[in-house]
Amino acid sequence: MHGPKPRSHAIKLNKKVRRLGLKIALSARAAEGKLHVFEDLEVPTHKTKNIVNYVNQMENTKKVLLVDGCPINDNLKLATQNLHYVNVLPSIVSCVNSDNTGLKSCCVIALISCLCVILLGLNVYSILLHDTIVMSRDAVGRIVERMRTPINR
Repeated sequence: MHGPKPRSHAIKLNKKVRRLGLKIALSARAAEGKLHVFEDLEVPTHKTKNIVNYVNQMENTKKVLLVDGCPINDNLKLATQNLHYVNVLPSIVSCVNSDNTGLKSCCVIALISCLCVILLGLNVYSILLHDTIVMSRDAVGRIVERMRTPINR
């Protein structure tokens, strides 16, 4: 009667609030000069030392978030999987096969803890957790497209 009762303490945010949070977080990183956009995030080889050298050239960076469009380059995934301070995310999860049967395997990536999870793409928590964000132009285009799509009710 007075014992513990199972309940969910989850908080649901409206889609508009989530979008606004993403815009503000990206704007804050851009204002700080911690948002870098490149033509693509192609790496010529899967060697980790290339990514380590690149991160060491950045000033005041402890954690780096690499945001690439879908599909994520295999060499990029291999080069960053051993680095605990570099994470790779797809820009959005809506990467479906041409016949719309389901998600491509690019959206299932190995995180630093070696767990394979389906990520929800770029989110506010990931932006705030990392010091520097490096994005490809494809990822920027997908994020802008994601912001402009109307919210279905």
